[in-house]
Amino acid sequence: MKRLFFAILALATSLSVGTALADGHERDTLIQEITARGVLRVCHAEALPWGIKDPKTGEWVGSDVEAANHLGETMGVKVEHVDTSWGTLIPSLETGKCDIVMAPMFATPERAMKVLFADPAGFESMSVAVGADSGITSYADLDTDGKTVAVISGTADESFSNRYFKNAKVQPSVTDKLSTVFLEVASKRADAVLTDTSTLHRMVKENAPMNLMVLAAEPLNPQGYSYAVRPGEYHFINFVNIWQKFIAREGLKEMWHNKFTQD
Repeated sequence: MKRLFFAILALATSLSVGTALADGHERDTLIQEITARGVLRVCHAEALPWGIKDPKTGEWVGSDVEAANHLGETMGVKVEHVDTSWGTLIPSLETGKCDIVMAPMFATPERAMKVLFADPAGFESMSVAVGADSGITSYADLDTDGKTVAVISGTADESFSNRYFKNAKVQPSVTDKLSTVFLEVASKRADAVLTDTSTLHRMVKENAPMNLMVLAAEPLNPQGYSYAVRPGEYHFINFVNIWQKFIAREGLKEMWHNKFTQD
């Protein structure tokens, strides 16, 4: 009886593992789906220099757009650049609107519960800009009762601001346009704007009439940002990781970055 019991247990375990492997294989088919479709669908959200809609052409441009085009070329398929906002990046991925998010999305534990992140595509921090005539010169000056920090709703900027600022009010804007939160400060409807350091410096530099300045303080919350796919797509994420090493080794990543960061 004891031998029979262990034999049955071993058989049940084998069947269970086999079923799990089979189920996992069935889900891990994104590469085959993309190649059969002939189109790689890529979600973007506005962030400089990674991706932004060209107001003249309505087309996406930026270093991650160049990267997406190369990824599609590597797979032998066309690329469809999908419009999303920072608040809808993950829902768009979850519902199949796109196959991959290629935006500088911080790889947070909360997001990792919903998506599968690739190796970091780069590293970034957050910074703050205020009105040049505001008298605010430090984070301590800003983090007081009555002060307001503008952020885009649904972003890591919003969640970080809610944790970091204990006294200032965090004011989220439901928008997919970066200019919206900067205009909140320029029009005195907010005292500051917080976003990633690269975007912040570029927006302040390119929009001098807004009369904003970046706080001369240590950047906040440095961490990696990554591309993301739906959970279970390990074959595709492994391919993306190997592809990232290739474009870095070939100098393509640096070339695309320099193309959109030149003065």
